[in-house]
Amino acid sequence: MRRIMYTFLVLGLIMGINLSFAQADVQAEYNAKIQKANEIRAEMGEAGITKERYEELNAQYQAITKELEQLKSKLSADAEYQEKMNNAKKAFNEGNTAFKKGQYETALENYNQAVSLNESYPQALYGKGLALVRLRRYDDAIQAYQAAVEIDPGYAAAWSAMGAAYSRAGNNDAAIESYVKAVETDPNSATTLYNLGTAYLRIKDNQKAINALTRATQVDPEYSKAYNSLGVAHVNAGNYDQAIMAFSNAVSIDSDYDEAWARMASAYNEIGQTSEALNAAEKVTSKSGRSNYKPLAHLEKGIALQKMDRDQEAIQAFEQAGRDRRYSKLANWHIEEIKAGR
Repeated sequence: MRRIMYTFLVLGLIMGINLSFAQADVQAEYNAKIQKANEIRAEMGEAGITKERYEELNAQYQAITKELEQLKSKLSADAEYQEKMNNAKKAFNEGNTAFKKGQYETALENYNQAVSLNESYPQALYGKGLALVRLRRYDDAIQAYQAAVEIDPGYAAAWSAMGAAYSRAGNNDAAIESYVKAVETDPNSATTLYNLGTAYLRIKDNQKAINALTRATQVDPEYSKAYNSLGVAHVNAGNYDQAIMAFSNAVSIDSDYDEAWARMASAYNEIGQTSEALNAAEKVTSKSGRSNYKPLAHLEKGIALQKMDRDQEAIQAFEQAGRDRRYSKLANWHIEEIKAGR
């Protein structure tokens, strides 16, 4: 009898180790029944106990024994489940480590392992999507993000990442739908608002672009890229004064923002403010080294100089611009115009 009692006591101690909060109630019930079983066995071993009482206690003891076996099975199953979840988390963390090292195939394997252990793991599916994007498997990435938001419809980062994947895949309408979902879930993400605004720019919906990009700058007043894109949207809409203000905000945050300076020069030329256009363009053309927007700045500089009747300087600026095939045709047209005296 004592051996049985001690066996239950030992089992109670073993099963109480390393339990999750989800198992706490079951463990408490198990421990209580262990205590009750021990009390019954103790009474059954008392001297002078009647046969009737012994049989009554034995029936109670047998019933508790069956209940303990059921609880023990449940605890064992819960422990296995918890181990499985822990392994999923471990695989997820290993995926994050591999991703940070640029080991995207390895990261993908880790994220897949995490999902195989825990199918309801939206973070792992999100990580899987990020790895697939880096591997340029955009359709697969979109499927991973879709699975993530099906599990957690409020997962704003997954909605936003899905929008970016759709954009890379060339599906701008679907990208906008995803970004809108992300903004509905998290209206204070400046990055998502920026991405939504630039997606609207690609389909030339300038007013919606202006709305989203204005909101992005309100959420993050130091977001120079959002100000620059806002300027582009205003230029497209013919709002040159507002465009210039946006570009000015961009360069006040980042004085080396060549694109914003060059586009500001263009906006100034559109409204005939040639001195301001020249000054903005020279912020880029005066720099040493290469810049993707230096040819545009040379072109706008040439246009400003041409309007100021500084023809030779204008020709030099157009020649610089014409070295870039994006602007060679327009630059040569301006040179011919000057030479023809038009």
